[in-house]
Amino acid sequence: MKQRCLTLPVALLVALPLPLAAQVTERPVAFDSVGRVPSITPPLAERLRLGPPLWPVLGSFVNAQLFTKSTGGYTLVVVRPDGAFDRYDLSGESAEALRAVVATALASGARAGVGEQTTVASDPAGNAFVRNQALLGVILYGPSAAAVVASATRSASGPLAAELITASAAFTAALARRNMLPPVTTAQNRLSTHAALRGAAIGDAIVYAAGALDDGRAGGGALLAGSIGGTLLGLHYARNMTDAEAASSGFGADFTAAASLGVLGTAGALDRESSARPAAVVASAAMLAGYALGPMYPRRAGYTVTDGDVRAMSLTTTIGIAGAAIPFIGRGRPDSRALAATLTAGMVAGALTGDRLMVRPRDHTSSEATLLWTGASVGASLGGGVAALGNASMRPAWALAVGGALLGTAATEAAIRPRPAGRRVLSSRSSNWSADARDATGVPAHEPAAQRMQITIDPIGAAFAATSKVGTFSVLRVVF
Repeated sequence: MKQRCLTLPVALLVALPLPLAAQVTERPVAFDSVGRVPSITPPLAERLRLGPPLWPVLGSFVNAQLFTKSTGGYTLVVVRPDGAFDRYDLSGESAEALRAVVATALASGARAGVGEQTTVASDPAGNAFVRNQALLGVILYGPSAAAVVASATRSASGPLAAELITASAAFTAALARRNMLPPVTTAQNRLSTHAALRGAAIGDAIVYAAGALDDGRAGGGALLAGSIGGTLLGLHYARNMTDAEAASSGFGADFTAAASLGVLGTAGALDRESSARPAAVVASAAMLAGYALGPMYPRRAGYTVTDGDVRAMSLTTTIGIAGAAIPFIGRGRPDSRALAATLTAGMVAGALTGDRLMVRPRDHTSSEATLLWTGASVGASLGGGVAALGNASMRPAWALAVGGALLGTAATEAAIRPRPAGRRVLSSRSSNWSADARDATGVPAHEPAAQRMQITIDPIGAAFAATSKVGTFSVLRVVF
């Protein structure tokens, strides 16, 4: 009797179609209608005062994203510190209510200064924080500690040991803080670095006001305490700031300190040491006030102020100061009061010009602001080269460098074409401007000036002009 293997029915069973689970497609969606908030971090959740029942996330988390499902409804995906993902199913009504809370806060700017900005929530700084603190340890913390030890001991190796230990401790502490929660944000990193440098200056100013500059222990201790204190205060006060607010805080501190020194110099308070010492204290207090008042600029302005906008305005402010100094270059010992008044006026004019011509009409990113500074540096170098080619004296050379910086800034601004500035009142149409307002070249249709503007510099004509040759020379050509 033969035995037959029943392979055919098994093959038929394998070939039969099996039931498949329905595929669900999830697509990321922003928490607001214009796409400014693609994710929510703990600082932003705190600023928006999110909580149950609209916000189901409890405990520590890294960030949260919202997804829409092809089958209907939404999914809130939360990344936990240990790398785990929590998924919360939200109904359409719950998700829209959550988005409405975010959109309302963005439109009003009433909650802890949340405004319509390019980056509403500052991203984690990551390794940049460790790098900055390591550099500060090498150039500031360490040398300050070495100065304190050098004034207290005659050991030749003591100051070096103090410097190396302090610099290593700064790196170790920053590395440990990098791995802690909540993470250090970019705003915290920038403001803490800025405050560390200015804190050292404030400490030095206090020592000068006390008449103890010759005391190495007091000077080094003030520098060390001021820099470390500035770092800690910057980390604390910038924990809920946006990048724009942190940049504006630093700019405000520099501006108020310089303005106070300019006013005091105009009044003649800097001419005598007896009055210059109290002036140092006044300037330090003005700097601290500037740190507190600076964030009000992006919070209260009726137009968008980004981190790049503040950096662009700081560039125009610098050019304004340099331009105001032209009449005093090469004059030997100028009148200190007139110099202080002129430089202060140039600083204010530069800031107002930057606000009017660069901040209000455009939204600059951080990289675009870096390009503006680069363009200004290249333009200043070109102007200095033209002055050297024409063997110009000091004042014309300085003027050509300032003019080159100004032209370099204008040319770079025309080349990069930052996007038009946003407004506080949000509109669903603003998210689609790039889709329906661009021509075939990719330039927004309502920016014809940026598309047609051309700037040409003739270095030969500038060289002849710098040498005071008689004749008509073409230095700059602007085509609109």
